[in-house]
Amino acid sequence: MDIITSHIQTDFDALGSMLAAKILYPDALIVFPGSQEKSVRDYLLDAPSLVREDMVKTRQLDLDAVSRMIVVDTRQASRIGRFSQLLGREGLTVILYDHHGSSPDDIAGDLEYCEELGSTVALMVKVLNERGLRPPPEIATVMAMGLYEDTGSLLFPSTTPDDCLALAALMTWGADMDQVARTIYRELSAEQVDVLDQLIKNIRTLEVNGLHVLVSKASSPGYVEDFAILVHKLRAMYAADALFALGQMGDRIYLVARSSQPQLNAAQVAAFFGGGGHASAAAASLRDLNLHQAETSLIRHIRAETRPLLSAREIMTFPVKGIDLDESINRASELLNKYHINALIVKSSDERIRGIVTRQVVSRAQGHDLGAAKVRDYMIRDVRTVRPEASVGEIRSLVIDGNQRLVPVVEDRKAVGVITRTDLMRILHERMTKIEQGSSAGVPGKSVRYLLRERMPENIYELLKKAGELAETMGFHLFLVGGIVRDMVMRVNNLDVDLVVEGDGVVFARVLGNAFGAKVSPHEKYKTAVIRLPGGVRIDVATARLEYYRMPGAFPEVEESNLKLDLSRRDFTINTMAVALNPQRFGELIDYFGAQRDIREKKIRVLHSLSFVEDPSRILRAVRFEKRRGFSLGKQTISLVSSAVHAGFLRNIPGRRIFHEMRQILQEEDPIRCMDRLRELKVLEAIHPDLIFDEPMREAFHAVRETLLWFRLLYTREKVRVWFLYFLAMTESMDPQTVVALGDAFGLRREDAEILLSSREKVREIMRRMASLPDILPSQAVDILEKASLEEILYAMSRSKSASFKKIFSTYVTTWRNYRPPISGRDLLAIGFSGNRELGACLKEIRDRCLNGEIRDFAGALAFAQSRLAETRGERSPGEPPRV
Repeated sequence: MDIITSHIQTDFDALGSMLAAKILYPDALIVFPGSQEKSVRDYLLDAPSLVREDMVKTRQLDLDAVSRMIVVDTRQASRIGRFSQLLGREGLTVILYDHHGSSPDDIAGDLEYCEELGSTVALMVKVLNERGLRPPPEIATVMAMGLYEDTGSLLFPSTTPDDCLALAALMTWGADMDQVARTIYRELSAEQVDVLDQLIKNIRTLEVNGLHVLVSKASSPGYVEDFAILVHKLRAMYAADALFALGQMGDRIYLVARSSQPQLNAAQVAAFFGGGGHASAAAASLRDLNLHQAETSLIRHIRAETRPLLSAREIMTFPVKGIDLDESINRASELLNKYHINALIVKSSDERIRGIVTRQVVSRAQGHDLGAAKVRDYMIRDVRTVRPEASVGEIRSLVIDGNQRLVPVVEDRKAVGVITRTDLMRILHERMTKIEQGSSAGVPGKSVRYLLRERMPENIYELLKKAGELAETMGFHLFLVGGIVRDMVMRVNNLDVDLVVEGDGVVFARVLGNAFGAKVSPHEKYKTAVIRLPGGVRIDVATARLEYYRMPGAFPEVEESNLKLDLSRRDFTINTMAVALNPQRFGELIDYFGAQRDIREKKIRVLHSLSFVEDPSRILRAVRFEKRRGFSLGKQTISLVSSAVHAGFLRNIPGRRIFHEMRQILQEEDPIRCMDRLRELKVLEAIHPDLIFDEPMREAFHAVRETLLWFRLLYTREKVRVWFLYFLAMTESMDPQTVVALGDAFGLRREDAEILLSSREKVREIMRRMASLPDILPSQAVDILEKASLEEILYAMSRSKSASFKKIFSTYVTTWRNYRPPISGRDLLAIGFSGNRELGACLKEIRDRCLNGEIRDFAGALAFAQSRLAETRGERSPGEPPRV
């Protein structure tokens, strides 16, 4: 016998899920483990017969005959009444469908379909969809009641996108929303009004680790229905991070817990009292306590469970940049400039903190000719430290009240990080912004978790979640960074996954690759790695690092660092966003440099004034980003471009870096706009004086672009080096010596320049040969073109001004180059040809005649071959033409 059951005090989510399970297991009986909520009982009195069929009472069952038990909307043994007696019995199969989080007394099912959603109905809809099943309208209506009730009409914080999609499916399946409204939205009874009034009067406010928490209580001599709905109404009256309500009804106390902050897990608080649920919504039933004892115990557990909103560990900068006691003031100055910071911790040989030295102290000491003096003589010695678990309030007190510029974070007597005034100001600014916008100040950062789910394929989204969980177990902080974050915010498709690890990126990459059975290619020197997953997905992993340049245009030197310093070395503000992936912060957007503002304003801005001095190739990248997305360079950025161009910095860097950026530009959808902008900014002539984007070159670029657009519409999937065609157009009017010189400016090898010149000459020869023929037969066109590469043919097509020539090129690309004659070499061997030059010549002549329309089928080709064979053997007079 199969049975479908749920939890005691069955609500509409449980009822709707049981009815959905009945569709999956049509031979099963529906049985309630105990009483139902009054609203469910009232509904079932007049429910359609389709809803009530196959429902039996517990006493009608022979429990010994139950071979399979399907449990929905719970997996706690303590909540299924007498059916818990069946658990562990030999031969019993248990199948679970539940949307709650795990709890200590969870049943171990043989099959488990468990996912933390706003309702179990949403989970059942997903399962029904996967199996191609759909409920009748009457059942869909009850399921919609359950979804609406458990998600608070889709307004509870536990509501997920899957709940919304489930409702859409239920409406498609015929759910009667009028019936849902009449059933779910009910007037409060006198008893409910009294309980709600008590909750309002007894409300108590707690400030716990930066969170605003409300606790209330009420009592009633008998059971009052829908206590959770009353708590929901209470919550709507107050702005709070969490609300906990106790309701004493008879000899039992009911707890309803709601939290909107990850720092306070409602389910974990409820678990102390034997309950469970979600992190944002949970419940419990208490015995053997009076209301006062329950409240006292509840507050104690809330305080114990609530983590600080933000701890020092979450906002600190690491690794720590410090200096030894006996180093000089001049050395301190070098380090402050090298790392772009304003203070250094001073350490003894055993790594213990002895003081702080600031930029102001160093500058004044050097002004007094004390550069050679030891740091120990002038450091600030009175330094307070904090633990990694310290709250923002404790840090604020040290920085503001104690006037301490830098707060070291210490663990096991060693500095594991530092917190600057800027770090603290950023956190306080985020809080004030949220208060001014009317939202909770408790959220540490803007969440883009919904964007991750929306923009990422399911396999990538799940991979990022698992990668964050893995980083957490290794003690690392993991972030999604780079263009993928920028494009996600802009709603642009981009699946180039770049991860940054605060920790050892290579070690993390190896562990992550091993977890997914992927190939890992590490680069130990730069602490980076590439993970190639089965299916072709590539992930770039890098250790958070700092780059600095010893001279303009030099290759950067790299040191291990932290996320903030890693992002500070990026090219433009719009590329400096990151998304936290560790579980507690998963989906939190990190924006230190105003990237969101610049995206809104469509501005390209560099991070600092020496950006183009350190890497002048960024100028070309700035133009590419500007034109690709319709942005504009900021005034300061344009000024810095002009300064770098006039100073000649573009000629100081290795040409290959310039060529890399130019190749990226030439592969843009419309490189002409970029080239126009580079000409306007005088960048091209700064690369090489003969690189002039004049009108003839511009027209050549237009012609190449039109040809490429035509070719893409063929969908041949052939790889074409787009940049190569534009490079041919760029050098078309240059003499060979200038082309070689330009190649040198771009860091190309001499062989590369020779390949370019060879292709250019081949295209010119094609054009000359075609122009020499008054009427070109298809076979002649094939003879001219078949030795050229596809790129050379497309470039020749772009150069041609003749419509008839363009038609020849297009026909060759689409048809003639892939043409095969109706007869094969094997057929010729069968009629007497030997595998020699005559066979090849005959096949070519047949192909040419077929292209020209002189031979149309296999019979004609065979006849021609036979006559050619007879001719070679002297069986036909020399003057007799072959038969066709």
